[in-house]
Amino acid sequence: MADILLAFKSSQNVAGQEGGWTGLGSRMIREKPGGIGYTEWFLAKDHLQVGDVVRSRKSPNSRSPKNMEVPEGTVVGLERDTDQDGFILVRVHGVHDPIRSHVSTLERVTFGLAAGDWIRLKREDKCHSPVGILHAVNRDGSVTAAFIGLDTLWKGDYSEFQMAKPYWAGQFVRLKPSVFSPRFEWPRRRGSGWVAGRICQVLPNGCLVVNFPGRLMMGRGSFLADPAEVELVSFETCQGVVRKYEHLEDFHWAVRPLLMALGLFTAMKQDNNYYVERK
Repeated sequence: MADILLAFKSSQNVAGQEGGWTGLGSRMIREKPGGIGYTEWFLAKDHLQVGDVVRSRKSPNSRSPKNMEVPEGTVVGLERDTDQDGFILVRVHGVHDPIRSHVSTLERVTFGLAAGDWIRLKREDKCHSPVGILHAVNRDGSVTAAFIGLDTLWKGDYSEFQMAKPYWAGQFVRLKPSVFSPRFEWPRRRGSGWVAGRICQVLPNGCLVVNFPGRLMMGRGSFLADPAEVELVSFETCQGVVRKYEHLEDFHWAVRPLLMALGLFTAMKQDNNYYVERK
């Protein structure tokens, strides 16, 4: 009960602010200019203990674990009450002295898993997406996770799933060619194939909120996508000049008219030069 009261008391300072991301592990993580800051809003407290394996907490949209203060280490000391604003001492391999870190900047790692990891169930169920996000990993290996299509958190064991490819805001995705009836509506490209869009938000159950800057849409700004039905799109994955140009159009709807105008201007300039030379 004390944890719940503390959570709602802390939420008064953050719930009304914009730019927050609510979800993974029932925590709010806010990104600040020049760095990443973490609030102390925990609805489900994770009481760290001596002997726990921990690592630096990453933003949900962090692409790599580079520059992590604590890549992975073992808790060897608790300075204060770790439920509120305490510090802990972490022993990291290769570092002589324990590292003193604030509890809100760390996450517990159990069986190689931590809250916020992307997972895929080994046995798929047609009622819900097989790809989701871990919300809690207990020390005995039991876990809770969220999946598209489930109204409540899924409960199971860490042996029932495998790690999945993560997604983050800013990536371009499109539906896989093998998907003919997607879970959510998705626009098609002229002729054939699915349009590529940019992820603008990742929901706590793994659902992707996608917008389409390459299409001028009136009234509707974004679509939803099941992470199990999409594939990443980049210039590296686009084969051939035509595919790369199509991906260039995905960045902004003005790319096509701009290139058409540039081509027309170049053609007119060449015709004018030819006319001058003839004279």
